[in-house]
Formats: sequence, C-alpha cells, structure tokens
Amino acid sequence: MKRLVLALLLATTPALAEVVSCPDLSQATQVGDCPSEAQLKYSYAGYCSDDARMNDKGNDRTCTSLDEFKKLKNHALWEAGDFQGYLQCSRSPQETKALKLLSLSVAPAGKLNRVVCSYEGGALMVMRTRRHCQQQGDKAVCD
Repeated sequence: MKRLVLALLLATTPALAEVVSCPDLSQATQVGDCPSEAQLKYSYAGYCSDDARMNDKGNDRTCTSLDEFKKLKNHALWEAGDFQGYLQCSRSPQETKALKLLSLSVAPAGKLNRVVCSYEGGALMVMRTRRHCQQQGDKAVCD
C-alpha cells in the first residue's frame, strides 16, 4: 500500500525545472565529417547548374561562386551535451573550440522549443526540447 501511495505521489508531482546553460565549445566534439573539396565542387555543379538557377532567387547569393556555395555547405555536425550545431569547416577544430559565447535565446519551433546559443563568427549550437523553456538572462529555465 505504501508503495502504491508513493508511486501515485511521484506520478502527480510536477517535474522540477531545469536550468540550461550554453555549452562551452572547448568541450564540444565534432561528430560529422567535413566535406572534401571534390564533394563540394560536385555539389556545386549539381546544385548550381544552368538549369538549377532557381536556387538563386532574390538576395540569395549561394550560386554566384564556389566560395559563396562553401559558406552554405562547408559544415560538419558538432555536439556538446544536448546541444548540436553545424559549424564551419573553414575553421580548424581548435579555432572552433575557442569561439566565445555571445548570447542565448529561446524560440518556439512547432511543438518544440529551441534553446539557441550564438557564438562568435555566426556559430550556433541548438538544443531542441518538448519542454517549455523561458529565457532568464544568460540561461534558459525548462520545465
């Protein structure tokens, strides 16, 4: 009987709020491979071919040069705890790990919430969660 009461009590107790901080990139790990130069050139040729110019609509400069295309596609997946991000391969891993945090923001994304950490050089690390999160200064509180 005591176990049943304890189980019911635990089931009806609201989950404790969790304080979420942005990860220190020095602890992040690159888990995806950077594309090779040959892969980037092959992708550029296919994505930006003459009959695929619809990709360059409006202010999109993706297909104006291979260098512009690389800004969009030369990324690898990095992880740090619950956070993930596609970070530029034009930086060395040591340079990426040295990037400093600029800001934290919380934004809804459909049925999920995104905790977004912005670093120098436009690098973003994102945690996606079904929990409700609110920004409180340089941290997020998720319950």
